[in-house]
Amino acid sequence: MAEDSVRSVERAFAILKAFTRDDYKLSLSEIAERINLPVTTSLRIAATLEGLNILQRHSDRTYSLGSQLYLLGSIAKANFRPQQIIYPYMKEIRDETKEAVSLYGVASEYRVCYEQLESLLTVRCVMRVGDRMPLWAGAGSRALLAFLGDEVIEREVKKAYKITENTIYEPEKLRKSLADVRTLGYAISRAERDEGILSIAVPVFNRRGDIVFSFSVAGPAQRFSEEYAMSLIPKIQAMCREIANQL
Repeated sequence: MAEDSVRSVERAFAILKAFTRDDYKLSLSEIAERINLPVTTSLRIAATLEGLNILQRHSDRTYSLGSQLYLLGSIAKANFRPQQIIYPYMKEIRDETKEAVSLYGVASEYRVCYEQLESLLTVRCVMRVGDRMPLWAGAGSRALLAFLGDEVIEREVKKAYKITENTIYEPEKLRKSLADVRTLGYAISRAERDEGILSIAVPVFNRRGDIVFSFSVAGPAQRFSEEYAMSLIPKIQAMCREIANQL
């Protein structure tokens, strides 16, 4: 009975994680495919979640996240201690540089945006809270992946492919770039994921030394120059050490 209950909770949570900012409405068959369960099983769990207002079913037979999750999400965000600790540091860097500052973490083999402060300038790099990106592409990803262990690194190396002309995707080059992150304590991306965008990222650890986030600054390369970006790294690294003592 206990195992069945745990399995049901895990499956219900898997359904919720199937939704993204871009795929905010899913049909039952799409949900079943994403969580690798039979349609009948998915329907039973979805119906239970619908009854709890955790899922909402629409007239076109698609589902979206429900009102109860919206309320729970607002409570979680208001009490999310890492965000409370890190946000002031992010705002300081955003106000100083006027460029976009993002906080990334790892979820379900992806880099996920946990917090984002938009650039104060008109031409900007846009990221949204909840956006998912490959865990191997870009500075924000490599600042995380470098510290996740050999098994995860090799899994992600196998996934890598060319996104732009500057993408680091060849196995040996990607492994070398991750080793450099571990040595230098930061990652830099020169239009690896988005054309014309330069970004830097510094890993954020907790008190135990576990990687938890990456602290990233990004902007158009013609304005956010590599020289300027590199000048920020010592300050951001010092901030991340202060953050680590509070997490």
